[in-house]
Amino acid sequence: MGTKLKRTIRRHKLGYALSATLCFIGVTALFVVMRETWPEVASNPNPVSAFWSLLWTKQFSPIPGVEFKLMYLIILAVATLISGAAVFAFSRQQFSLPGKTMRFQCPFCKKYWRASHDRGQVVCPHCYHLVHPKMDEK
Repeated sequence: MGTKLKRTIRRHKLGYALSATLCFIGVTALFVVMRETWPEVASNPNPVSAFWSLLWTKQFSPIPGVEFKLMYLIILAVATLISGAAVFAFSRQQFSLPGKTMRFQCPFCKKYWRASHDRGQVVCPHCYHLVHPKMDEK
């Protein structure tokens, strides 16, 4: 009489769209940092220290009059990538549904109905009493 539970995954499309947007912003910010620093880093004999010093010294201006350091873009990129991954992870719900339906009999009206075996008390669909029904394997 063992019932096999079927795992079901519910996906929220809005969560997927938001996570894709956040990841796109993060990847774009990383791409901008690499595009801005690549000429100096590629020609330097010590690329790691050159990259690190450029992150803190080089200014980036997306809009005329607004300037900030490249390190802020790295922080933005990491924050949006982590947020995108978290939104993606939480936009999926896993729950188990019983895979087998049972035949129940109401002790009051003696009528039968089929339902999944997931609760102890159910409402009879015929007489609308809250009952502990008898279970059949048929």
